[in-house]
Amino acid sequence: MSDYATVQDIQNLKRSLTNDEQTRAGHLIPIICSLIRFEAKKTGRDYDQMIFESELVSLIDTFTGNGEETEFNLSYVPCNAPIIAVNGVVIASEDYSISNNVLTFNNAPTGEIWATYDYRALAEVAKAVVCDVVIRELNTPSMQVPATSYSESAGNVSHSYSLPNASGAIKLWNSDIKALGLKRQKIDVIDLMKGKKG
Repeated sequence: MSDYATVQDIQNLKRSLTNDEQTRAGHLIPIICSLIRFEAKKTGRDYDQMIFESELVSLIDTFTGNGEETEFNLSYVPCNAPIIAVNGVVIASEDYSISNNVLTFNNAPTGEIWATYDYRALAEVAKAVVCDVVIRELNTPSMQVPATSYSESAGNVSHSYSLPNASGAIKLWNSDIKALGLKRQKIDVIDLMKGKKG
C-alpha cells in the first residue's frame, strides 16, 4: 500500500518545509494514511478500494515548451496512459516518460503542449487531507502545553495564540473524515408502538 501524499506534495500544496520538518513529515505521512485506512475500516470499507473504484475525472493540462525544459508537472497523477501532443501533433509514448505526476520529454519541446489524462478525484482528496493534517501537526509547538488558546505578555506587549492541534495528538478531525467521504450518519428509530396494548 502506498501513501496518499508525499513530502513534496506538502511543499507544493502548503508551504516549504525546513529539513527537520521534512524529516518529521516523512514520519507523519504513513501514520496519517493508516489513520485514514482505520477510519474507513470502522465504517466497513477499504479506503484503497474506495479510491480504486472512485470515478475518473478527465483533465487537460497545457504548457508552453521553450526548447530548454524537459520536465513539466501535471496537475494530478494520471490513472491511465495520457495523450501528449506538441503543437497539435500527438507524440509517441517512447518520446516521454511519466513518474508520479512529472512529465519528462526525451528532447525539450518547443511550443504548445497538451496532456490529456484521467485521474481519480478521491485520491486527490486523500492527498489534501494528509497534507492538512501534517501541516496542523507541524504548526503545533512540540513543547507547548495542551491548550486551545493561551496568551503571553511582557511589559506592554502581549500575544494571544490558538493552537491548531491543542492536544498534540495525531488525529483526523471530523472535517477530515467528512472530506474523505467516511462520515457516518447515525439514524435513531423510536418505536412509538412498543409497549402499547391494542
